[in-house]
Amino acid sequence: MAGGWESAPGCIQHDVAPADGVYKAYEKCADFFTFGKGSTYGTFADGVNSSFWILTALGFAAMCFFLVWWVRLEDGKLKSQASRLRAAGISSSIHRDVAPHTEPHRH
Repeated sequence: MAGGWESAPGCIQHDVAPADGVYKAYEKCADFFTFGKGSTYGTFADGVNSSFWILTALGFAAMCFFLVWWVRLEDGKLKSQASRLRAAGISSSIHRDVAPHTEPHRH
């Protein structure tokens, strides 16, 4: 029980004797997840609670949001560093060292 809620999936057998081992209580479960009842063997999602799909959608949306946020954060850091290097005159010397046969493009 978590906070007064029964969170164990329905496939768990609670009346199994300890002598039967650990696996016996879970042998009817294809999979399970907290606050969901899990699916059944041989099916993709038969018997899965809607909370499973809601949690999956929220997780996917959060992953996409934070991936975009992280890329923008790192892009901002790189642009800031590039402008500091340009202001210090370091970027032009790096450009000449990397490509000695070409002239730096000046605006």
